[in-house]
Amino acid sequence: MNQVNQLAELCGIPGQYTDAAGQTVVIPAEYKITALNALGIQVSTGKQVEAAIIRKQEDVWNELLPSVQVLHQGQPFAVNLQIPETRLNNTFKGKLVLESGKSQSIETRADTLVELSRTTIKNKELVRLELRLPDDLPTGYHHLNLKNRALTGECKLIVVPATCYEPDSLVNRNKIWGVSIQLYTVRSEHNWGIGDFTDLKQLVSELGSQGADIVGLNPIHALYPTNPLHCSPYSPSSRNFINPLYIDVSALPEYEQCPKVAKLVGDATFKQQLEEARSAEYVDYALVAHLKYSILEALFHHFNCVDVKAKSPRSQAFDRYRRLKGKSLELHGTYEALFEYFKTRDINSGGWSCWPDEYRKPDSKEVTAFSRQYRDRIRYYLFLQWLAETQLSEAQLATVDAGMTVGIYRDLAVGVDRGGADVWSNQSFYCLMASVGAPPDPVAPQGQNWGLPPFNPDTLKNKAYEPFIEMVCANMQHCGALRIDHVMGLLRLWWCPPDKTADYGVYVNYPLDDLLGIIKLESQRRQCLIFGEDLGTVPPQIEATMPAARCYSNEVVLFSRENDHFLAPADYKTRALTCISNHDIPTLKAWWNCNDLDLRQSLGIYTPGHTQQEKQARHGDKIALLGTLQDIGELPWGMNPDDINTLGFSRELWEKVHYYLAKSASSIIVIQLEDVMELDTPVNVPGTSSEYPNWSRKLTRSIREVTETEANKNFFRNLGLTRKS
Repeated sequence: MNQVNQLAELCGIPGQYTDAAGQTVVIPAEYKITALNALGIQVSTGKQVEAAIIRKQEDVWNELLPSVQVLHQGQPFAVNLQIPETRLNNTFKGKLVLESGKSQSIETRADTLVELSRTTIKNKELVRLELRLPDDLPTGYHHLNLKNRALTGECKLIVVPATCYEPDSLVNRNKIWGVSIQLYTVRSEHNWGIGDFTDLKQLVSELGSQGADIVGLNPIHALYPTNPLHCSPYSPSSRNFINPLYIDVSALPEYEQCPKVAKLVGDATFKQQLEEARSAEYVDYALVAHLKYSILEALFHHFNCVDVKAKSPRSQAFDRYRRLKGKSLELHGTYEALFEYFKTRDINSGGWSCWPDEYRKPDSKEVTAFSRQYRDRIRYYLFLQWLAETQLSEAQLATVDAGMTVGIYRDLAVGVDRGGADVWSNQSFYCLMASVGAPPDPVAPQGQNWGLPPFNPDTLKNKAYEPFIEMVCANMQHCGALRIDHVMGLLRLWWCPPDKTADYGVYVNYPLDDLLGIIKLESQRRQCLIFGEDLGTVPPQIEATMPAARCYSNEVVLFSRENDHFLAPADYKTRALTCISNHDIPTLKAWWNCNDLDLRQSLGIYTPGHTQQEKQARHGDKIALLGTLQDIGELPWGMNPDDINTLGFSRELWEKVHYYLAKSASSIIVIQLEDVMELDTPVNVPGTSSEYPNWSRKLTRSIREVTETEANKNFFRNLGLTRKS
């Protein structure tokens, strides 16, 4: 097994890690074999392992230039040049082409360069040299090629800034506040049973006028229009595109112009179904999808008959959008049409792996023929993306009009569904025989398997990080900030095997400096603030790298107990987005009343004995929180930590806890609308699927009811004043 361990190290699979309790865990070699197989490396025999080690070592030396090199401003610009020793007295010539199109010739004699190392492969002596590049290269994506006779090499040079973008207001240490929402939960007088982009515009406008500077969203990634019951925002079909269910169909120009739509929405049955969707306690995804897509199809037909035929400015805008998005958009639309085609023929079809073999590759002749035959259907799905992106853009523009410092922040999920559009479009980018998850900890003794296939780190680098760049750029559009879910994934991901529980998994490393560098570059270009969700066990490399990169941390008050108190306000991280709780944590009212613990028992997750233990621990948490409130002068009147009869939940307690949050040193705080409404049911129960209606629970009041209530207006005003004090 020593050779297996050696190969694993070469492939970025470490032999040990530090767990949540601070203990060193040694990974058995047999666990690594599964991960190596997922990387496409066969290790069934000793000869295969030995051959794989040799190939891996040779791969490092065989190319004249690396496929990609990320260069960080503030550090020397250089790229490795690997040549046979016999070429040391040769001159290498080439060209450095900047992203702007400007170019300059490169000519260097190999023996004048600094030698870094050397090795012997197949009786050939190879030398690694350092080729210094001009130190005034601008940030961006450049291209280097070199040649000496038949020996040629090409390298994508990515020059990145030292830090992520940070608004001047935050650089100057102003402290701001805002809200976070799960957009689908929003109620309003006009929406069709699910929160939409018009709701978002209304929310940012009304809260902006009351002093809010940021509004956070759940992931709004594309799911499955033909399978609306697949509703988890953290298991998307594509992270590069948007869920069309967030389109406000009634705000589209065609809505008032289309006679067929007028007939549809005027129908008594349609009106009844619309009222049912609006009044439902949970989002009825099937009904909402039926209502919205029936109208969107009619609007698309009207658009084709009127705008496209007349070559109207709106039609031209759609054409520009298609050209801008290019092949990726076309592939996404093709996938959506194929998914619909096979789903209508087999209700159990769950994605591309269920399709006939000839349709599983996007470049097959059958897919090409399908694209020609169903061209109009594909255009329909492109049309939906255009509408969604246009309305999201309008919502972010509304934050500018409202004077918000940041505006909308989007949420980038840690992975994608293996049956979805992203994986089908670029199967070589993913390791389909592994799933992303988390190692064992006290909450999940067998670990967690999230079922999402990871990026293949080798393919990412060989493709010059193109899929990662595209994903990052797509998610920094039409927003002022981006939250990166499980930011530790830039350094390492826990890979779970396909046929065993997550505790049989291993960590696989990723090039943190390169991936974070790309994020910094796009962040500066798009003036997009970056948050990294760094909850849980955080490796020291992440703790050291994020602050220097001005990548904001994510602090959660309910996780901030230290001994018999919670963290003092002054001790919270400055560059941080801090909140009371999030979508995976109970609301403040539920936490205080232990509703979450009772729910977990009712779902069979906890035994009665375990629930009682957790309640005792929770009581200690509440006492610690009250002690902290007392220290800062925010203890609710009449509440005595020594008298359990005084410890009931109240609006005053809710406000005082949020004033504690407001006093924190963190530059940004967000509150949840669920907490403003004092809800005690969760939007998601981690570790469940069909046992609880995850990602469906709605808010109980409309945006207007929340923002126009005098008590809430006073609270928002006091929150802003506390932030400025």
